Amino acid sequence: MIKVEFTKTAEEDHLILLDDISRRSVDEALELDAKMDALIENLQKFKHLCPPSRKFPKFRRCVLARHISLVYEAGQQSITIISIFDSRSSNPFS
Repeated sequence: MIKVEFTKTAEEDHLILLDDISRRSVDEALELDAKMDALIENLQKFKHLCPPSRKFPKFRRCVLARHISLVYEAGQQSITIISIFDSRSSNPFS
């Protein structure tokens, strides 16, 4: 099975997003976390599940929720999650 790793930035981004969302709705934050878990399971099976980023084709971009995206790099035996972000914000992958 393919190993999934988070960069330090991606870990921090994920926690910040969950914290922000949980201030509005704990249920919404739990739902996002469940979607993340499901996506990781799917990526372990299908590492090219999401399409390449338009700006950075070496990276792939998945939409987790309406305004939340995730960018990852698929290696031979691993997947590295590069960033998780609100697509409405200024982000190089937006």
